Amino acid sequence: MRNIRRIHLSQTDSTNHHAKKLSLDDGNEMLVVSADFQTAGRGQGSNTWESEAGKNLMFSVKFCPKGVPAARQYILLQAAALALCEVIATISDKEEVTIKWPNDIYVGDRKISGTLSECTLTASSIGTCILGIGINVNQQLFTSDAPNPVSLYQLTGVTYDREALLEQVLERMAWWIDEVDKGHADRIHTCYMQHLYRREDIYPYRDGNGIFRASVQGLTPYGHLLLKKESGEVGEYAFKEVQFIIQEGGHP
Repeated sequence: MRNIRRIHLSQTDSTNHHAKKLSLDDGNEMLVVSADFQTAGRGQGSNTWESEAGKNLMFSVKFCPKGVPAARQYILLQAAALALCEVIATISDKEEVTIKWPNDIYVGDRKISGTLSECTLTASSIGTCILGIGINVNQQLFTSDAPNPVSLYQLTGVTYDREALLEQVLERMAWWIDEVDKGHADRIHTCYMQHLYRREDIYPYRDGNGIFRASVQGLTPYGHLLLKKESGEVGEYAFKEVQFIIQEGGHP
């Protein structure tokens, strides 16, 4: 298992930015940078992450994956998502906790966590990986235009010890990263698909051609989503090429 080194900051522009500046002591280290507040926290692409100071978990995990080809880096997001999904599911047991492709954790139809992945390459393999993670924990009100956010507090009415929750997440992340190191990509992929949001039935989506209804057919080894439309056509989508249509309040 990985050796975990922790650094906590009261405030930073981004835990990912801070982690980039730090070197790993060795190839078996898992460096964790957490903060009470980020002035420039972001999600995938141009998305931002709304978080009230001292209420939620914002942290980055930096490590060197072992033997992961550059083209298969999505396995790292899958491993992180499974760790987050497991821990959150132990707390929120009234609604199903799932992984919304490609990197979000949903409780029912509401987003509780997201992950940003940034990797460097060494030849044809992943050199280092930084996973920037946000979990909505104790925030009671969200004011941004982000669709359907939810926190653990909103789900349960309980205020949580953020440090204890982070320790649980890091323990599960270390376990799933160990699975990556052992080359258990098929096991990780199978577990990910079992926890995938909208893995069954037909739902509405939107791509460059408009709105359509489809069912999830699977994922490519590179992390592209396969959707089978009602016409029978199967479309392959990279991140940002398709949008899940979820109405306000969480219902399709």
